[in-house]
Amino acid sequence: MPHSRRANRTTIESVIVDPAAASTHLYGFCQPAEPEGAYHQSCPPTKISNHDYLPKTMTACSTATADTAATSTSSRSIYSSNASVLEQEVCPVTGAYANISDDYYILPEVIGKGQYGVVRECIHRATRRTLAVKSIDKSKAGRLDHLRREIDLLAGIHHRGIMKMVDCYEDSERVHIVTEKYAGGELFDRIVENTSSHGCLSERRAGAVIRSLLEAVAYLHENGVVHRDIKPENILFESEDDNYAAIKLIDFGLSRFHEKGEGLMTNAVGTAYYMSPELLKGKYDKSTDLWSVGVVAYILLCGFPPFNGASDSKIQDATRTGHLRFRGNGWSSKSDDAKDFVKCLLRKDPRKRFTAREALMHPWIRKMTTF
Repeated sequence: MPHSRRANRTTIESVIVDPAAASTHLYGFCQPAEPEGAYHQSCPPTKISNHDYLPKTMTACSTATADTAATSTSSRSIYSSNASVLEQEVCPVTGAYANISDDYYILPEVIGKGQYGVVRECIHRATRRTLAVKSIDKSKAGRLDHLRREIDLLAGIHHRGIMKMVDCYEDSERVHIVTEKYAGGELFDRIVENTSSHGCLSERRAGAVIRSLLEAVAYLHENGVVHRDIKPENILFESEDDNYAAIKLIDFGLSRFHEKGEGLMTNAVGTAYYMSPELLKGKYDKSTDLWSVGVVAYILLCGFPPFNGASDSKIQDATRTGHLRFRGNGWSSKSDDAKDFVKCLLRKDPRKRFTAREALMHPWIRKMTTF
C-alpha cells in the first residue's frame, strides 16, 4: 500500500501535498486543459510521505475539454451579446465586465486554495444567502477558452447530486465563479475516519452514497457529459449531519461533452486509481465513469483500492491486468450482493459493464437504500 497523501490525476507524474491541504480541493477548482489528443507537458512531481491507509489525490495539471452552447445561471446571462469590443478583450471568458462586489460581499478568510486562485465564502447582498466563490487569476490560468468551456458545462447542469453554479463574474484580473456552499467535507475524509482492519463504511451507508452518486452520473450521461475524474476527493457531503446520501459531485475540470454516436475519446486523463482499462488504452466512452464508481464502491466497503501500486505506472499496470479480489477482513463480513455489485462495475470489457441506470437497479443498491 502506498502511503502518499495525494497523487497527480494526469497519466504522467505524481504531485503530493500536505494533508492539511485537503480542504483546498473544495468546490472543484477549475483546471484549464488541453483538447483531446493535444500534446501537453507533465507537471514536476513533489512528494511528502505520510501513513494514510488510502492515498489521496489532487490535481497538478489536467488535460480535458468540454464544448457546449453558452447558458446562464441567473436572470442575467453569463455571456453578453451586447458587450463592447474593449469588454471582450478585457474579459475574454464571459465577454463582459461585471463587478462581483455589486452583488456579493466576499469574506476575507480563504477557505480553499487551488493552482490558479482561492475559495472564499460570500454573502449575497440582497438575499443574505451564504455561498462560496472561486476567484481564478486569469494570468495564471493559461487557456482561458478551456475555463469558458467548464463554465458553460456547469451553467447547464441542474441536479441535486451535482455542485450548482449560481453565478459568474469577470473583471480585468479574475473570473469569479459563485457556487453553493457545502459544509459536510469530502467523502475521502469519511473514508479515512472510518477505515479499520475490519473495513470502512457499513453496506447501508456505502449503498446510500453510491446510489446518490449513480443518480448524478446517470443525469450527466443522459445529458451527454462524461465526468472523467470521479473519486472520493470529488464527492462532498452537503452538510455535517450523518446523512450519507446527501452528496455533491464536484470538479468538472476534466469533464467534456460526448454524445451518443460520437467517436471514442482518446485522451488518457484522470486519477490513476480510478482510471478504467480502456481509458488507459486511449479508446473509451462514458462507461469509464462507471468503472470509477466501482472503484469508489470497493473502497467504501473495505477502505483500500482494488488495484494498487507504489506509483501511477504500477497502479495502471494492475488496472490493465484487472485481477479483482475480495481479500482481507474488510470483505469477510460483506454480502455476496455487495461483491456482485462491484464486479458488475469493474468488468474490463466496457460493453459488459453496467450503465448507471442498470447499476441503480442492482439488488444490492435496492436493498441497501430501502428503509
